[in-house]
Amino acid sequence: MSFSPPLSYGIAAGALQGYLESGDQYLIKAFPNAVLIAVADGVGHGQEAAYAAKQAMRVLRESQNKSLIDLLNACHKELKKTRGAAVFAALIQSNYQVSWLGIGNVAAIHWRREAEDKSKIEEFLSQGGVVGLELPSLRISQFMACPGDTLIFATDGISNQFVSIAPMTYALPQTIADHIFKRFRNPNDDALVLVTRWTNSEMEI
Repeated sequence: MSFSPPLSYGIAAGALQGYLESGDQYLIKAFPNAVLIAVADGVGHGQEAAYAAKQAMRVLRESQNKSLIDLLNACHKELKKTRGAAVFAALIQSNYQVSWLGIGNVAAIHWRREAEDKSKIEEFLSQGGVVGLELPSLRISQFMACPGDTLIFATDGISNQFVSIAPMTYALPQTIADHIFKRFRNPNDDALVLVTRWTNSEMEI
């Protein structure tokens, strides 16, 4: 499905050593004129954590609803059968409007492209709680992005010190994701980083 303006992506992820499955999962889903991006970090490690995160992604993937509050509430209802997860979701409109909502320890960074190869870092703070166990009153944040802007989503298996690599803003998203994962990964946790950027070339999702 085409999306305009187009987005490019980079993803790097891995399970804690000794586990076959990662409790950190992601979703990229296209709607007409919008894209839903989501990241889930299941509580703990291993099969049960992976199951919780995958259930959250399944709910989002199967729903045609674009209301982030409704989507998170639906995830919360489904994940009551699991150990729960941190979940972050962002809806990116074709007019560059971004709405995002996060519960639990998942980081979201907006690198706003500025003149002279400089960038401004804006960090979104998720709300406390665990989807499936304890859900707070949900609040959506919104902003307008610009061509060339970059969004980064990272689970807590990635040190939040990764924001220090802002000079890499103009590298390819996969290059940024690989670099963050290699340099800032916590070896004692599952980890996932997803990087997306508005581009000037056509692509299909």
